[in-house]
Amino acid sequence: MQTLRRALILGVAFGVTTAIATAWLGLIPVLQRGFGAGPEFFARSAPWILALGVVLGLAAAPVLRLRTGRVGHALTLGLLLYGVQRAVALDAPIFAPAVILTPAIATALLLLGFALQRVGPRLPWVCGLVLLVSGTFAPPVALRLTRPAVEVRTELPPSPADAPDVVLMVLDTVRAQNLSTYGYARPTSPALDALAKEGARFADATSPSTWSLPSHASLFTGRFPSSHGAHAEHMYLDARFPTLAQVLQANGYETFCITANAWISDGLGLTRGFGWQDLSLRAEGGAGLGFSFIHRLLDRLGLQDTDKGGDAVASSFEEWAASRPARSERPAFVFLNFIEAHFPYHQLPKDYLFRFTDRPYSALRRISVDLLGAQFGGERPQAETVREPTLDMYDGGVVYTDSLVDRVVAALRARGSLDRTVFVVLADHGELLGERDDFFGHGPSLYQQSVGVPLLVRYPPRVAPGVEVATPVSTLGVFATILDLAELPPPTTLQVGSLVPLIDGADTRPGPILSEIHDATAMGPRRPSQDPQMQPGLRYRLMREGDLKLVVPSAGEPLLYDLAADPGETRNLAAERPEDLRRMRDRLARIESELALPALDAELAVGEAAPAIDDATRESLQALGYLE
Repeated sequence: MQTLRRALILGVAFGVTTAIATAWLGLIPVLQRGFGAGPEFFARSAPWILALGVVLGLAAAPVLRLRTGRVGHALTLGLLLYGVQRAVALDAPIFAPAVILTPAIATALLLLGFALQRVGPRLPWVCGLVLLVSGTFAPPVALRLTRPAVEVRTELPPSPADAPDVVLMVLDTVRAQNLSTYGYARPTSPALDALAKEGARFADATSPSTWSLPSHASLFTGRFPSSHGAHAEHMYLDARFPTLAQVLQANGYETFCITANAWISDGLGLTRGFGWQDLSLRAEGGAGLGFSFIHRLLDRLGLQDTDKGGDAVASSFEEWAASRPARSERPAFVFLNFIEAHFPYHQLPKDYLFRFTDRPYSALRRISVDLLGAQFGGERPQAETVREPTLDMYDGGVVYTDSLVDRVVAALRARGSLDRTVFVVLADHGELLGERDDFFGHGPSLYQQSVGVPLLVRYPPRVAPGVEVATPVSTLGVFATILDLAELPPPTTLQVGSLVPLIDGADTRPGPILSEIHDATAMGPRRPSQDPQMQPGLRYRLMREGDLKLVVPSAGEPLLYDLAADPGETRNLAAERPEDLRRMRDRLARIESELALPALDAELAVGEAAPAIDDATRESLQALGYLE
């Protein structure tokens, strides 16, 4: 009995040191990428880590009977934790250090505690508590010390009379081709189907990039990634250009940000202009649960049944809508992001995970976790063996996302404000599901699966029901479109104009259709590829003209596709149609010159002061109230 009691106490102590190691190692993504798990999320995880320490302590109890005593017990605990870490580790080089570091640090701290106990019996526990608390709050403190503060506007000017509310919703990682709204065979999007009948559906919308940071930065600034500068090689949106939230604030709007996507954060500059954020969502973990070893363990043991934060996002919006008068004194701008279609694909409520498959949960989880590791440079599963179950899980995530859209629409109807709300739904990017180079995920290519996204606009006073816009567009035009529908003047910094004329049936081009990728190896290793659009270390720029699609790499030959004749982009026409290639390249050169876009091979001035806004632009923005 005495041995079990000692093992229990040592197990608790080891749980504390493991929690300390986990908390302080959480500083790494914060310092590298500007975001990480918040104190709320760690507080949720810590009890499970302590419980694991107790279990391991009791499991190693027989070692206490040996001559090595508690030192041998501590070393055994470290080995057991290493075994647990290995069992649930993500197969990717970028995550390998944590498998060793966490048990090594935890064991070293426990042994240090034994030494401190000779000075005073309570000293190890006091020091452990101090390290645990300081480690819990180290990430947000580090963010404040290493990243510029995001200014919050405390006083709002008067708003225009009868100004509409604006709800901008991003369906993270949802590609258009997997929505029944866009002709998909499976009934994946009944809520979006209904929205399309009540407003305008853009049949061919292109995202400005292929992952969250640059795409959201483009959505918020109305500028392409190489222009606003927030992308894989420089993960921060500086203050050169006014954001949509700032523009609406300057026109008297209250601004709200509700999301479980960690990329939409102060540390990356994307929340500039939002007066209120649902910070409690940082406790949910979102898609980041897959990067936490304790939650991967709970998942393996069948003790975790959670989404990626979508239910909490929808609930927060429902609470907001219910608490806000139908006729508020001020108009509101609400930004929502639902990240439920994002990997890990199995992290869904079970009703949706098994919507299109009857495979065992353990098999789905294994495929999903393997693909999560492969996204960051790990070994890739054979595409032919995982493509079908992955598609089934992905489609389940799309259906779940659509159900959350329905909850938002229902909340606006219940509030009585839906028909007075500019309601825009789009995706930030799509997803590859093994169609190219056996790759699952997003980021490294500009194929249509990655950039072809949904775009729906509903606003009965200006948008007729059932409008179909066939003209290809860039989602960069959403910024100007929202201001146009709200009857507000746009800033001079936008690179794509309003899409409203197209909704009204005009034959016009609101602006260029471009999409860009910067060197994704800055985020982690990439496997060598035979695919010309997926070469590690290169930048890419896409341009659309009708059905023709030009993709230019920073090194190598350009690619030309005719999407009407070859929607799968299987045939590079650059050699067969030299006149079209020349015309497209000339057109791209003119656009690059007009928009002052840097050359693809231009040296990136990372770390230098942000380029200043020219005097004329600054005066114009100040006159409109966008800058102070």
